[in-house]
Amino acid sequence: MGALVLARSASTPERDGLAGALREARRAEAAHFEATLELRDSKSLRLQLLKDDLLPLVESAPEARELFDLALVPGEPPKLWIDLISFVVMEPDPRSYRFLQHRQDRREILLETADRELMATAIRRHMAHLMVARERQSAALAPAGPQPGYSSASLILSWVSGFAFGALALLGLAIYLGFLKR
Repeated sequence: MGALVLARSASTPERDGLAGALREARRAEAAHFEATLELRDSKSLRLQLLKDDLLPLVESAPEARELFDLALVPGEPPKLWIDLISFVVMEPDPRSYRFLQHRQDRREILLETADRELMATAIRRHMAHLMVARERQSAALAPAGPQPGYSSASLILSWVSGFAFGALALLGLAIYLGFLKR
């Protein structure tokens, strides 16, 4: 039995070739996985730098805080969301910023550049236009002048006078129909 175990553990050229090929395949897979992680990390880091450039603008205005989130969402590809429909990704290569906006039936590329400052400027301009559009909408919905209101005293007075008028009308009807004699 000891000879049989020795025979099985002895290496053959075919097994060394397959084992060596498996080791090489695993090394290549690990290197590819590591490179993919580094690429994703570099994309996230670049988007974080862009977010850091834009964050003071959003924090400086209360209207901007209501309208913009600046949320960095990990994934493949990582995305920096500006608002509910606009975001930045690092595509088509890991050094290019692509500013996209969802439309009803498609995604529209607003800007694609490798320059972070140019992208930050375009996003600031986009934010300013959205804030102006929101101000215009709220101005259109706001009432033009003071709305007439009713005070509590005028409501009580109208209720009491309506009650009194109703009582007098019933009294007059009773007299007319002869229920009450004069």
